[in-house]
Amino acid sequence: MKVYGAILSPFVRKVLAACELKGLAYEHEMIMPGTKTPEFLAMSPLGKIPALEDGELRISDSSVICEYLEEKYPENSLLPATPELRARARWYEEYGDSTVASCVAVFFFERVVKSMMGMGNADEARLAEVAATEHPEVFGYLESQLPEQGFLFGDTLSVADLSLANPFINASYGRFALDADSWPRTAAWLERVKSDPVLVGLLAAEQTLMEQMAA
Repeated sequence: MKVYGAILSPFVRKVLAACELKGLAYEHEMIMPGTKTPEFLAMSPLGKIPALEDGELRISDSSVICEYLEEKYPENSLLPATPELRARARWYEEYGDSTVASCVAVFFFERVVKSMMGMGNADEARLAEVAATEHPEVFGYLESQLPEQGFLFGDTLSVADLSLANPFINASYGRFALDADSWPRTAAWLERVKSDPVLVGLLAAEQTLMEQMAA
């Protein structure tokens, strides 16, 4: 099994964490988003990361990949047991990958990606507007949904936890910090996710990469 993508991507991190949590053996190949080689486009026709190769199967999109891993390798499930709870988990996954990512990971894009790609200075006015107009509604919803203890569906991480937490992790690289006084339940849950041994290992590798890029 091979996972293709850049480790700083929240979507690649989701798949890598899923593989680790399930105890799957895999290789990771660094591929930047937008790669247009024929070999990569055969796996990911839109040129997006991550992509997965497992035997003869080649697929892309983190949610599709995680669903495949869950069906193919059901041990150490990343979804809760009942159809009703699984539906909730898939909703949180979608919310994290779309709404949370768009209003939080934008700090990573503006303050990190733009600098890396020579795209000019961060649009601080845009970030201030997002924080003022989008964060209260999104963070308020998360505060109403996240548990006081443990994770969304018990004592082990689910794909829903990964999808909701990953944009915040990327935002932290862009000097964004969640206000724990305003959103205490969300902040405490995020620290629990980041403290999981699998996330600790993945984030250590990312920190090393960030230091290398800054050198």
